Amino acid sequence: MKIRKILYIAGLCTALVVGAVFGGGMLGLAAEPGGAADPLVTRSYVHQLLNNALAGQTQAQASEPHIFTPVQVFAGHVIMGHEGTEMILRSGLAVANVPAENGIIDVTDGIDIMHGDPIGLNNFLIIPREDGRGIFAISDIWVMVKGDFNIVFVN
Repeated sequence: MKIRKILYIAGLCTALVVGAVFGGGMLGLAAEPGGAADPLVTRSYVHQLLNNALAGQTQAQASEPHIFTPVQVFAGHVIMGHEGTEMILRSGLAVANVPAENGIIDVTDGIDIMHGDPIGLNNFLIIPREDGRGIFAISDIWVMVKGDFNIVFVN
């Protein structure tokens, strides 16, 4: 009688394990790509969702203190650095967003970049104050960032 119970429990456990492994899709564990549980979406759809979600809102982020982090910024958005944030524009077209009198420090060229001035590729920039200074993306851009930053959609 005991052997029968042990075999019954062992069989039940085996059935549960096999069912979990092979039938996991019904539980959402192994969703079929492109199915209702894991839909495929286009890049433009994701961009549209991001633009709608970020419209008028900020997205505060921070990178590692001693490591540059690559950040993609979509056209029409501004990446604003906090005081001391370092940035390098790696690709795309962008201009300076400077709401104050002084500009963004361009260490590479040894100048202040003022509002609307083009940002040179691979130039080392330092944000001196946390007052909205940053890079306005004319096209989709990639920026290497060290320090805290916000991304804001500009209407």
